[in-house]
Amino acid sequence: MLGRESWRTADLVVIDVETTGLDLGSDRVISYAAVPVEQGQIRPGGTVYQLVNPGRPLGEESVRIHGILAADLADAPSGKEAFAPLAAAVRGHLPVAHAAWVERAFLGRALRAHRVRLPRRMLDTAALYRLLLIIRDGRDPGPPALRALATELGLPVHAPHHARGDALTTAQAFLALATHLEALGRGSIRSLRSAERIIRDQGRFNAGP
Repeated sequence: MLGRESWRTADLVVIDVETTGLDLGSDRVISYAAVPVEQGQIRPGGTVYQLVNPGRPLGEESVRIHGILAADLADAPSGKEAFAPLAAAVRGHLPVAHAAWVERAFLGRALRAHRVRLPRRMLDTAALYRLLLIIRDGRDPGPPALRALATELGLPVHAPHHARGDALTTAQAFLALATHLEALGRGSIRSLRSAERIIRDQGRFNAGP
């Protein structure tokens, strides 16, 4: 069963989205990337990257952060068509993301249109880092930014705020975190997926009566 197997034998896919903002009501995805991690190895040759036309003007803040211009998106696909490559990449793989609530929130509906459903408990590198420090050091550092996490783990940061670069950085961070947690007896998919629950329980314990 997927829950009991080691992360080293699972078929995973690391996904990242860049959006016009974080308001689910008004903001839209403008690019995404998916990097396969299969049998414990990153498969960069299988990377999927796609620009997405949001069908609305881009704000100045969005352009400043991502560097993606309206002209870059003019010929990009939109709607259901835009997410077909991502649906194919995710199908049959367990998704991994950094601060996974963003990917879950912005991609859930788009992927359901392709009959692909993101699991409620994705593997989340932000949660895995917090779990590692709770177990190893007895403290919860809170959710780290992706660049800070990579630096803390001694990993390179690839093209920040670019979906392909962030997906690759996240993939490398996942391998490092999963290896550390495996050494602490938490190398199964089930253990890694329980990170958010353990963090919540830790918070309730620390909060006292």
